[in-house]
Amino acid sequence: MTLPLHHLVYQSVATTFLGEPELEQILTHSRAWNSAHGLTGVLLFSTGDIMQVLEGTREEVEYIFDRISRDARHANVLKLADGPIARRQFEQWSMGFKAVRPEDYAQLQGYVDPARALPPATAGTDSSLREVLAAFVSADLARL
Repeated sequence: MTLPLHHLVYQSVATTFLGEPELEQILTHSRAWNSAHGLTGVLLFSTGDIMQVLEGTREEVEYIFDRISRDARHANVLKLADGPIARRQFEQWSMGFKAVRPEDYAQLQGYVDPARALPPATAGTDSSLREVLAAFVSADLARL
């Protein structure tokens, strides 16, 4: 029996500078962990702002999000979407990655400017948020 799929989209702000070597290390570790635990997703990074989509079983998604939420490298962790999904949007990536310009990042549906600390997007945008992110990432995925 296949377990139902779940997804979670969050954004946060890096508490320390993340240059190319630091991002490579995070991606290498995340890809290994995600592959071993059946997780897929994508990480968007823009001058310290992070947005990530996690997909997998509810148990695995909630476990890794709890670890991320307690990780000292993140601040202002804000859940943008969380719930069951019919299919994976990022099944081809254990952890896709794209560095984006701040102006592109700020235009993503569901994005909340951490400096303004607004409440998250209204309910009902979960699937459209994933679709926007998938289209955004698919257009030009950067690989480290």
